[in-house]
Amino acid sequence: MGFTRARLRTALPLALSGVLLATGMTVSAHVALAGQLESPDHVKPAAEGVGQITTTPDAPASRARDTFADPDAAADDEAPDSPSSPTPQDDTVVAPFGGQPPIEAAMPSEAAMPSEAPVAGAGTTVGDEVSAPRLVIPDPKIVPPGSVGVPVGAALAVHEGDLTIRTAGAVISNLDIRGFVRVEAPNVTIQNTIIRGRPTSGDAILLYAGLGTSPGLRVIDSEISPTHMTPRTNGVYGYGFTLTRVDIHHVIDAVHIFGDNVTVEHSRLRDNLHYADDPYHSDGSHDDSIQIQNGRNISIVGNTIRGAYNAAVQITQDRGPVADVVISGNKISGGGCTINVAEKGKGPIAGLTVSDNVFGTSRFTCNILVPPTTTVIGSLQNTVESGSLKIVRRAQ
Repeated sequence: MGFTRARLRTALPLALSGVLLATGMTVSAHVALAGQLESPDHVKPAAEGVGQITTTPDAPASRARDTFADPDAAADDEAPDSPSSPTPQDDTVVAPFGGQPPIEAAMPSEAAMPSEAPVAGAGTTVGDEVSAPRLVIPDPKIVPPGSVGVPVGAALAVHEGDLTIRTAGAVISNLDIRGFVRVEAPNVTIQNTIIRGRPTSGDAILLYAGLGTSPGLRVIDSEISPTHMTPRTNGVYGYGFTLTRVDIHHVIDAVHIFGDNVTVEHSRLRDNLHYADDPYHSDGSHDDSIQIQNGRNISIVGNTIRGAYNAAVQITQDRGPVADVVISGNKISGGGCTINVAEKGKGPIAGLTVSDNVFGTSRFTCNILVPPTTTVIGSLQNTVESGSLKIVRRAQ
């Protein structure tokens, strides 16, 4: 596999399009920038040949889609964003913390609720071609606490426009991407990269991996940080991916899952966008740090999760059954109830483990909202920063 030729052709003074051609690989690029974008202070300008896509004037050009939207996203429903029933069913209290008396889980009324050396770039530039580097993946277990996102001092090359990746095993590294990324091939790695998006009037999904053709996607030591923010700006959509030490912020949903085999580990999901006047929700944005609509084998481990208005982890089963979910070892807060589980008529969530987390505050002083028919494994192993752990049982 190799990164090869690309062409960038000016369509307007601030609009570019291009195609990167290789065996089975296309990188389509289009961007319309409003004003000058600046890199964050911790990112150095790239040296020549670092993280760059080499161009040649001989390749044809094509214009990418205006958005990388999930076609079903607009139709998705969510579980209630708060325990809003004035007469909740089957409320129970589980797991008093620190020997304190249990807190009665009475629900507030609706009115009361407001091998080789690590890769340095996208490849070694050789003439007009970019070779395929090998990648060394650090063991996340030995990563010092706090090292999340693009490493300090990393040199990044600016890539103007969207990227569609269609080559199995491709490595994208040390790029500052001023567009959306869409992965359509298996075993792709994105490392040491910032994804910023671009202006759009439609769905703004910064990283999309939801076609079922991209299992094994790994995003490592990267940042998902939109420059242009709207009520339709979201972080990572899809399934079959692992996020390791990724910093995702200032989006509505940081991670939106609708399929199997997802791991979010040692990452930071924070500072969600929230619009009280959201044109798509009469009661304001339904922003979640992680929303799970369908899928099995989902692991959320060792993260810092904070800043969502609706829920830190929202399980809805809107697209199908959810099973085998592990939420463990996180520092987690936010939302009406921090973890909000809804069965939506599709039966209990099988294999739901919530253990060894440290819960912070939430809007309704509710750590976990879960139907009485779903068993929560490990609930007694969680702690809270203050007070007692509160688990509310209500059918939904």
